[in-house]
Amino acid sequence: MNDQLLFDAEAAARKVIKKSFTPRGLCASSDGYSQVWARDTMITMLGASINGDDAVLNCLDVSIETLGAHQDNFGQIPYLVHCDSGQTEWGSSDANVWWILGVAIAHQHHDLSWRKKQAQRIVKALNWCEGMEIRKNDLMISTEMIDWADLMPNRDHVLFPNVLYSTALRVGAELLEDILPNDAARFREKSKQVRQAIRKLFLVAENVPTMDKTHFQLRTMIHAQLRHKPYFLPWVSQCDWGEHFDTTANLMTILTGIAETNETDRILDYIDAVGVNRPYPVRVLYPAIEPNDKEWRDYMKLFNLNLPNQYHNGGIWPWVGGLYVAALVKANRLDKAKTELIHLAEALRLGEEEWECNEWLHGCTGIPMGYPYQAWSAGVFLYALEAVKRGKLEDLLME
Repeated sequence: MNDQLLFDAEAAARKVIKKSFTPRGLCASSDGYSQVWARDTMITMLGASINGDDAVLNCLDVSIETLGAHQDNFGQIPYLVHCDSGQTEWGSSDANVWWILGVAIAHQHHDLSWRKKQAQRIVKALNWCEGMEIRKNDLMISTEMIDWADLMPNRDHVLFPNVLYSTALRVGAELLEDILPNDAARFREKSKQVRQAIRKLFLVAENVPTMDKTHFQLRTMIHAQLRHKPYFLPWVSQCDWGEHFDTTANLMTILTGIAETNETDRILDYIDAVGVNRPYPVRVLYPAIEPNDKEWRDYMKLFNLNLPNQYHNGGIWPWVGGLYVAALVKANRLDKAKTELIHLAEALRLGEEEWECNEWLHGCTGIPMGYPYQAWSAGVFLYALEAVKRGKLEDLLME
């Protein structure tokens, strides 16, 4: 490997993260996103917290409290808190689950009394998620533009938040085991049910009979029309489904263990085959949604952002590139992981100045087009770097 490049990338990543410290916690970026986000902050901490830096861990604790203190009566966590005013913003399907994952990261550095303080918040947060199971089928329902891909038409049963939901249930049960054992048992069983529901609905099986005499024929239609899809579908509604490859969500199925070994291999092989990992890892959607496609929405033109091969519509996001490297490690594709880690470091180095750790790059040209100094771009690089150094990865939450 290019040791000097990785050394420089690690130093730059840690600098970007330290610049994101605020009195309210970790902001998403010191240049453009002056809010503590449930999502961005906890994603950053997947890697930033690994070496046990006291300043980072304290910032994580403050972030957890900043967000958790605003939990509403129904259990919802705000998806962000403004660093200057303390104002909250609401309406995300994945804020609760990322907050719980943040608590799971932080608890490794705390005693039982700290977990006890978080226990009721965890229960309320997971109960809120269960309340989003509107059809009582163990899967949360989402509207468009409501998870991390906030300018995308994913809707109804959406893969990304449900993968996180199953994981938050599992780690929530672990956090509550010796505090609220009945709730822990309930969440552990629910996690298994959600995982089964994900595999049943989003995974296209190879050999399914195409006759269905029931009223609900959607799954039969999917299996009949989408044979040989080597990945989990991005979303499924009662009467429709998405067919594009959602890179982020599929990588999360690998890292959380929802994808089995053969499915993991198919997903990673597909990324290679269609070049989702080029020019840098990785493009977050393939193929991009074009204006004449059924999934196109006029709001995707907002701020000129979500045009084909840009932003969430096929743009390159380094934080997802870090998940890709980690997924390669988990699949024991270590040489490939080392190669992609180098490419990821090269992406972080791009910008008007060196080591901008940009938010996102154009999916074809690789030119940075987002905000610089993104904490999650830096944090998940550190996560990927540690995975490569260890040479193995058992679970998304690295201990």
